Amino acid sequence: MFRSLDLERMFYYTFLQMSILKILKQLLTDSQYGKRKYSYDVEDPAHLPSTIKTVSPTHDSNVDERSKRWESLSSREQDVTALTCLRYTNPQIAARLGLSVGTVKSYLEKVLSKLRLQNKADLRVYFAGWDFSEFERRKDPHR
Repeated sequence: MFRSLDLERMFYYTFLQMSILKILKQLLTDSQYGKRKYSYDVEDPAHLPSTIKTVSPTHDSNVDERSKRWESLSSREQDVTALTCLRYTNPQIAARLGLSVGTVKSYLEKVLSKLRLQNKADLRVYFAGWDFSEFERRKDPHR
């Protein structure tokens, strides 16, 4: 029979394994988009997040589809999408890109339509894990 402590350990290790798989899947997804390629060297699975270095990408049709949809967006739509995913508000995006708030909303509606999404929250989930920091660092490239 299992003692209570044994059951707790089983649940802990099962949870830990699921967490590790989730982290690795996200890292592999990120590497498909040229973010960084990761590999890992783990002695103790509990320290996985701090020991990840670089992971080789694997083929994932969802990744390919997401990448194709991203590339189907105009450069302005990509700017608006990236800044939205970075949690900028429409007025902040408008000020940053030198557009009106109405124009930002229009771009956002086009993006949501092209990606078949309903709202900003869906957009953020769709691109969760993507590194949009480049968009935050650069000045408006269209001016």
